[in-house]
Order: sequence, then structure tokens, then C-alpha cells
Amino acid sequence: MWALSQYGTTQREGLKAVFSRLVRGMFGCGSQSADSEELSRKRRSILAVAALALGLFAGWLDPAAAEDCKSLIDQFNRTVEAGLDTDAQAFVDRIATSAECGGYQVPAQKRLAALRLSVAQALMARGRPVMDYDRLLAAAESPEVLWQASATLGEVRFGERRFAEAAQAYDRAIEIVKNETLSPVTPSKFEIQGLFDRAAEARLLSANGLAANGQAQFVPTAKDHRDGSVGGFYSRSVRGILPRAIPVPITFDYRKASLTNVGEQAARELVDVLRQQRPARIVLVGHTDVRGTAEFNMKLSRERAETIAAFVRQSGLDIPVETVGKGATEPKQLADTSGLSQEDIYALNRRVEWQRSN
Repeated sequence: MWALSQYGTTQREGLKAVFSRLVRGMFGCGSQSADSEELSRKRRSILAVAALALGLFAGWLDPAAAEDCKSLIDQFNRTVEAGLDTDAQAFVDRIATSAECGGYQVPAQKRLAALRLSVAQALMARGRPVMDYDRLLAAAESPEVLWQASATLGEVRFGERRFAEAAQAYDRAIEIVKNETLSPVTPSKFEIQGLFDRAAEARLLSANGLAANGQAQFVPTAKDHRDGSVGGFYSRSVRGILPRAIPVPITFDYRKASLTNVGEQAARELVDVLRQQRPARIVLVGHTDVRGTAEFNMKLSRERAETIAAFVRQSGLDIPVETVGKGATEPKQLADTSGLSQEDIYALNRRVEWQRSN
């Protein structure tokens, strides 16, 4: 059904989960209980971009204010309507370098990205293998003008267990949302929170060495497009939405409170974020997975939060730091566990959260 024979079992299951989410989001398929309504809405909001993409694709550029551009933009519009994405790209390149038409570069990029995204998603909905639409999806995302393209690429890379690339794609989506020129319509709270959640999950899984290549990898967070500060999933605010609990991608040695090499890199980045954002106080909450005794897990979670607190204090920040240990009593609430292994879920629960108070 899914035509994924070229992938290993774990990759096939991950990609099936992505396609399933996309189909549910695009066509509203499947039943759901009242209790899961909000979580399902969040998934649909992030992934149900086909209608929006098709709307952008259908909207012609109107060069009424620049008569010198009319011929060039008319040709671009006709190639998009014909679905000729390569020819349309050539016209976008010409528009970008034209003294008269340069102002139409971003609208043209958005329309072409929407065409590519809508075609890619149609292939996804039909269960085609990634190789059939990967070029289109990557091309839709590359100009970084359509947050839905970045979010969709993130989902596909997540399903392929390419978690570092997924985290970076989600970060780019967040930065595009923050740019009101590129995203004049503010996404819903569910869409924005969903991007934060997926960016955090991808980072944690990458840091824990659960990617397809088996390597533990620290993923640097994107820079804010406005001032170069740390942005992405660490952003102070995105269109008025402020995530209150951020699972920092800091990892520790097995059953210990000492930092791994990847964990130390993530801790240094957290210090940079705190130095830039200057919260009035810092609350770090440690969590473990369910393995081990309740007493051991409570102690370990508290010690791990204390390790990060000590790292922050030693960096010279004069901000009050409070630590709390929760053990395994508050597992991470996951909107969707399809495509995740039990080891993935354990890794997502082993976390220290920075709880923002302002």
C-alpha cells in the first residue's frame, strides 16, 4: 500500500506515520474521540497545508503597478498554471535580477513554492515513496518563504529518522512565521505550539543517538532573522505565543547526572539563550523515563537539573536558578506517537525542562 520497500522496517513505519498524518490532515479522514479533539486539531493544523498551498498556487501575480513587468510575470503565471516548475523557476530567477520586477521576487517564490508543495503532498497522499517527491519538497522549502513547506519537510525528515534535519526544518518554519512580511496571516496557536513541540522532539531524539545513522548529534538552534540572536524553538515569542516549558536537548551519561559531549554543547547554547533573554529567574525541572525505581528516578532527575543549574551559575549569569525533580511522574504529553519506538518515547521522557515564568 505504501510502496516503501526500499526502506528498513523502522523507516517504513516512520514514513507511514508521516503519510497517515498528512492524509488525515488534508482530507479529515479517520475517527477521533472528544478527548483527542485538540491534539488531532494540532496535527491537522500543521500538516493540512494543501488547501492553503493550492490557494496561493491559484492566485496570479498582478503587475498592474509595473507595466514593464507584465510580459515577464504573465509568462511566469502561465508556466505555474501549466505545472511546469522548472520553467517557472527560470522566470523567478529572471524576476529576481530584473530592475523593474525585483519587487515581485518573493510573491513569485511563494507561488512557485505553493505549486511544488501541493504536488508533493498529492504524491504523499497517494503513498508514493519519498524519492518521488523529495526534489519538489526540497525545492518548495529552499527559498524559505512558506512556513508550511518547511513544516512538511520537517515531518518527512522526522519520519525518515533524520532528526537533525527535521529540527532545522521546524526551526526555519518558526522563523518564517515570525516574519510578518512572509507570513501576513498569523497561524493558529495550535500550529505554532505544534512547531515548537516537533522541533524539541526532533532535537531530543537526535541528541540521544536515535537517528537512522545511530549518531548522537547536537543541533544548533536557528538564529532570529531580525537580530541574529538565538531563535527557532528557543524564540522568546512567536506572534504572541510564548512556550512555557521547553525541553532542553541536554543529555547525560547513562544513569548519571554527568553531561555527555552533546549535552555540554546543548548546555552552552542554553546559557547563550539565557544571557540574551535575561529571564528574571530560571526554573529547571528534571524528568526521567519509567525504568528504575521511583526513589532512584526522583533523585536522578533532581541531580540532573542541579547539574544544569551549576553549569548556568558557573557561566557567570547572576540569575536565580531553582531546580525541581519529578522522576517519572510527569511523562511528556505527545500529540502523536505513531512512528515512535518505545526507546524514542523513553528518550523524550528523559529531559530537563526550562519553565519560563515571563
